[in-house]
Amino acid sequence: MFESINTATSGLTGFSKELQTISNNVANLNTTGFKGSNTKFSDFFSNQGNSAVAGEQGAQVGTGLATLPSVINFSQGQINQTGNDLDAAVDGNGFFVLHDNNGQTLYTRDGAFKFDAKGFLVDASGNRVQAFNGQGALQDISLNGARTNPALASTAILLTGRLSTTDTDKMVSGVAVTDSAGGTHTLSVDFKNNTAVTPGSWLVTIKDGATSVASGEVRFNNGALDPAHAALSFTYAPSGAASMSLTMTLDPSTSSIASGTSTLAVSTIDGYAQGDMTKATFDASGNLVISYSNGQTSKNQTLALATFGSTDSLQAVSGNRFKNTQQLAVTLGVAKTGITAVDPGSLEGSNVDLSKEFSAIIITQRGYQASSELISSANQMLDTLMHMKG
Repeated sequence: MFESINTATSGLTGFSKELQTISNNVANLNTTGFKGSNTKFSDFFSNQGNSAVAGEQGAQVGTGLATLPSVINFSQGQINQTGNDLDAAVDGNGFFVLHDNNGQTLYTRDGAFKFDAKGFLVDASGNRVQAFNGQGALQDISLNGARTNPALASTAILLTGRLSTTDTDKMVSGVAVTDSAGGTHTLSVDFKNNTAVTPGSWLVTIKDGATSVASGEVRFNNGALDPAHAALSFTYAPSGAASMSLTMTLDPSTSSIASGTSTLAVSTIDGYAQGDMTKATFDASGNLVISYSNGQTSKNQTLALATFGSTDSLQAVSGNRFKNTQQLAVTLGVAKTGITAVDPGSLEGSNVDLSKEFSAIIITQRGYQASSELISSANQMLDTLMHMKG
């Protein structure tokens, strides 16, 4: 009789732990990146039963319920758009990699990141998010050295359009070039018709205000630009800045001479001034894309992703993070097209299925009630036995 009570008590204990697991799942229904758990059970058997046949071993008798460690369900949760620049969700296998203050490596699916006061990308608990540097090593993602984009001096001026054969002179003004310090200087390019001397010839003078900077010649053959006489290279020494090498080129594919109105104008000029960071976000490959006020972007840091051959032994810790306590083999890399992607401006929701949890609650409650009834019945039988009179 006492064995029956012990057996039923093991059921009460097991169903209580299962209810605790279900409660934790339901409580984290809206927790970003949360992975639900399932309680696992096993049965106890004993060989202490009596044999009805002499010389034979006694039959096995069940002695209760064994509650095993819960198993985490790592299935994908729903990905929801948030619009936050530094939010990121893993679409597929993999975990973001974190380093805590003690240098311990942690793993998470919660991509709600931000930059701290020191410029490091961190999670909600201040753990630093890791980048994969391509040499198999991890490093902190940081804004250090990336808050500004240095100036780049101009090197090439490209002109496109038509020079009219009826013009004796054509001035292209507003040619803004950038020096190595980020300063802007406006040049002009003066074309003079030299066809009377050399058919198809135009003399070119480049000026900084009224000061001549360089001179040369371009030529056309049968109305089309001669590629051998399409460019003018020169050194420009702007006031207060370092000298710079420039090449002014007419685009052979679009430049020509013909009757009508001249349309020659600036197409592109490379170089740019220094820019300050205006925005930081992620792309689908996990690259941190930093945008600057000068129109430039940089992609020098990529979110590290960790994958495991088996996730069975990963241990959950607080804050939607996991430890590799069993030293499972881990592969570090980055998002790969068609396998794993990073959804920028999104977060992965909990993978808890509320309908399944409600069903589990009902079954658990019934099991707990049945185990309780078994204890009550065994107790009544013992009470009857104790009051029997011979």
